[in-house]
Amino acid sequence: MLTAALAVAVLAFVPAATTATGCSDSALATGGCGVTNDGTTLTITGTEHKPGTSTDDSTSDRNDTDSPSDPTPRAASDLCSPLGSRAGNCATAPVLPTVGVVPSITIGDLEQFAPQAITAVAEPGNIGIAGMSTNFVAIATSQTSAGTILGSPVTVRFTPVAYHYRYGDGSIATLDAAGQTWAALGQAQFTPTPTSHTYRNRGMYLADVDVRYTAEIDLGSGWFPVDGQLTTDGPAQEIRILEARTALVAHTCLERPASAGC
Repeated sequence: MLTAALAVAVLAFVPAATTATGCSDSALATGGCGVTNDGTTLTITGTEHKPGTSTDDSTSDRNDTDSPSDPTPRAASDLCSPLGSRAGNCATAPVLPTVGVVPSITIGDLEQFAPQAITAVAEPGNIGIAGMSTNFVAIATSQTSAGTILGSPVTVRFTPVAYHYRYGDGSIATLDAAGQTWAALGQAQFTPTPTSHTYRNRGMYLADVDVRYTAEIDLGSGWFPVDGQLTTDGPAQEIRILEARTALVAHTCLERPASAGC
């Protein structure tokens, strides 16, 4: 604690002297500053705490309630401003982890990875009978390919979701199933299936199937779906449709291949 004694010449107006000493009117009123007047000299004594000054009492509390507070407190933002920065007072901004950015990839960018086109297969043996069901099967499965897009390594996965058939007789159909053989379904030949078609007249027909795929990409951090669908255009396949007639015969075509109608 530093004690200072100040002496000033008495002026006609005493309050001016107190202002010059640094003791406010409120401090004088509460006894914070001592005042002595012998008629010619006005003596004012007071105490002042200064940071870093040792005190006589070695056990004095650092948080002494008598210590005056900083007359001009400053906000933390002021302390860390370019003009008011104080060493040790400014916290370092945390460094956020860098998050991988997925490049903007469209379904058109994936055409180079497109699956092979699928050929429609009609059973039995691409032959059918007019007025009866011809069973179509499109053997399409999920496919995965690897390569680069925009200079980045990528893995692409295609999943078939729809099958658009053109049967060659003017009929079309969009199905969500690839179809199965009669044997796999446990059905007899020429019976209806979810993917069968019935031709009304005998003849040769060019049928094809376009397969639509959804796509996903993996840039090394997991799969991301790509908007839109990619379609493969299947090649045309000849389907021969015969006409069936019922007649009583003495022998089968296996027994007499040269018989009429065989």
